[in-house]
Amino acid sequence: MDQAQATALLARLDRLTVLAHVGEHPAARALRKLLKLLAGPKATQTKYVRAYAAVYRAWLDCLAQGHDGFAGALREAALFMPSPLATLCARLPYEQLPYSLLRAGAHDLAALGELAALQPAPMLDLAQRAGIPGEASSALPAWELFPPHQPADPRLEGFALNADGMKALSAFFRLHGTGLFASCPGLTWVGKSADFPLGLRGVSSPDPIQLEDLVLYEKQRQALIDNTRALLEGKPAANILLYGDKGTGKSATIKALLSRFWLEGLRIVEVPLAFLTQLPRVFALLRDQPGSFIVFVDDLAFSDSCPEYTALKTVLEGGLEARPSNTVVYATSNRRNIIRQRFSERQDDVNARDTLEEKFSLADRFDLRLTFEAPNQEEYLHIVAALCEARGIALDEKAQQEALAWTVARGGRSPRLARQFVEAKQREVGRDALGAP
Repeated sequence: MDQAQATALLARLDRLTVLAHVGEHPAARALRKLLKLLAGPKATQTKYVRAYAAVYRAWLDCLAQGHDGFAGALREAALFMPSPLATLCARLPYEQLPYSLLRAGAHDLAALGELAALQPAPMLDLAQRAGIPGEASSALPAWELFPPHQPADPRLEGFALNADGMKALSAFFRLHGTGLFASCPGLTWVGKSADFPLGLRGVSSPDPIQLEDLVLYEKQRQALIDNTRALLEGKPAANILLYGDKGTGKSATIKALLSRFWLEGLRIVEVPLAFLTQLPRVFALLRDQPGSFIVFVDDLAFSDSCPEYTALKTVLEGGLEARPSNTVVYATSNRRNIIRQRFSERQDDVNARDTLEEKFSLADRFDLRLTFEAPNQEEYLHIVAALCEARGIALDEKAQQEALAWTVARGGRSPRLARQFVEAKQREVGRDALGAP
């Protein structure tokens, strides 16, 4: 690279428009500063060493953050940093985007790709052309460009920093949304604050459980899969209540949907019970977002009528504002009717029937209710056997008796207890393999 080439690249970088925010990434700033110094007339050995060292530190930062060098860092900045470009692409099909925006995007992607591809050798050559002694570079470490490999996020496979990447960029925003919605498969509502301006905290590493890891309850699981598929396809989808005995995998089944469908644009937004009164805010935020959302409310249980109970009942059916078409509510409860019922209410209430109907009304407002009953002994042993097989653990008659004794000691049978037994057995097998006492 000579000074004319460096100057031309700097000029293209100065003309960044729709992706100018990516040009402000620390790695991009460090590279541009080094390039500008070597292309100008005032390069000195001291300034060069400092600028080069800053580039190397920026490269190390990229690695420490899990990026595959400069290209990975700038690529993810283009995809996950909020911008007007991202918002427009999320709202409009590629064919309806302004032509000027598409040209600007292609220019910016090409310039950023060229910047990210800079290697130490051309920089050393440029330094010598600028009059920097060769010995000034001899002790400086060289950053590395990694060979192409599969990104940690499989959604990034089809996107590259070049002039042809605009269509893939647009498609990404159109399916996965922008900013926090694009970067995090799961989100938790925490309420708006200075730290969380949207009211959402991103969950970048959700529970990795897979639907294939779950045993029994095939009918209930298929109903949930079919309903979620309808949501993703833009068809009418139901709000669903999963109720039944504790430890039967109600919450795990919902969380496993994310592993199956997040690449297709599914997001799960968990709303704790304490924030149910803010559900209208959650819905208002999700209404304008691309993709499909499950609002997940775990372990519903109300001791009596309360603001949270009323809020959930209203958003399910009966409020003036319609539920967003891209959003459903999936909730779990250990109680069929969610609200605790007392015998005194039947004895003391003049209008006992009205009271009972009010108690049942929240559960009735879910379009679909799926029951998860505790497994019998045969089903429990089937779960244990399946989990043992998946982990390569032998399950002989003695181990089966131990599995049954495990339930007696803990007062019941459930998939959760089966998993805990198998995990304990796995630790035992590991200790035996190591010869531990």
